[in-house]
Amino acid sequence: MRVLAGRISYLLLTLLLFSSPWGCFYRVTLEPAVSLKMDPKEYQPVALLPLPAPPGSTDPGAELYPFLRDSLEKKGYTLVKEAEVSEALEEMKLNPLLLLSDRDSRIKIGERLKAKLLMFGTLPEYKVQKSHLGSQSIEAFDGDSYTALLLPTYFRGSSQIRLILRIFESGKGDLVWMSEGTIRASSDSAGTYSRKLADRLLEGLHPVSPPTAK
Repeated sequence: MRVLAGRISYLLLTLLLFSSPWGCFYRVTLEPAVSLKMDPKEYQPVALLPLPAPPGSTDPGAELYPFLRDSLEKKGYTLVKEAEVSEALEEMKLNPLLLLSDRDSRIKIGERLKAKLLMFGTLPEYKVQKSHLGSQSIEAFDGDSYTALLLPTYFRGSSQIRLILRIFESGKGDLVWMSEGTIRASSDSAGTYSRKLADRLLEGLHPVSPPTAK
């Protein structure tokens, strides 16, 4: 009877370890933003630069880039074509990280693309812990004494992403808007949560006013 009870306890513990009663959750932390003190309607079009891949990761910026373009278009922004931006970067031997640190280069590529605004996104932090199966040692009572058992265990994945969005006025190369934040999620679906974070950051960006009806 004691052996049977011990086996039942073992099965119940295994079931509890494999099944999680908690759903996925996430938390967003936003830094104070640099407000856009200009009417974006007067500063079109916008060139959205590619997002550099964080060190030691795949290229999450490739997933986020189309989301940013779509979000800006929904706000009424006119965007320089992606192919034109790529061509200009290649011709001028420039990259987004260099442009962030070099005012003169920002002015030059703005002239080349005939863009009034330049938007940059960077991912200074992009940590993903994949969910995986492992094992965990626990103490179980077998009817006579406590015995160490090695049980299969499911470890939930996690994500931690930091995103910074910046907009520069290309005529002088000055920063005119910036929003940054971090998202922490109990899931390894980093692409989903990076888009959630981008959406929150873009909430503070003024939409382009719709044309006045005649």
